[in-house]
Amino acid sequence: MAETLDKNDVTETVAAAARMICAEQPDVPEPASIADLDSFSMVQIVLELENIYHVRLLELIEEFDGAEFSELADVIMKCVARDQ
Repeated sequence: MAETLDKNDVTETVAAAARMICAEQPDVPEPASIADLDSFSMVQIVLELENIYHVRLLELIEEFDGAEFSELADVIMKCVARDQ
């Protein structure tokens, strides 16, 4: 049976992953949105989200131009739906 994802839950998971990754790096402030992330942090977050949701995201990030956690959540939800 296919798992149904809740956008609010996915958005919070994206934000939590961003906070966790940034907290591990010295002198990196807590991000309020995707726009606050540097490319290194973004790649680390994407890899973490790939592990959580068992989807391939890194290839899609080159074309991603969103600025909010919810926009990345949309991409994840589409990938999960596609892969089910």
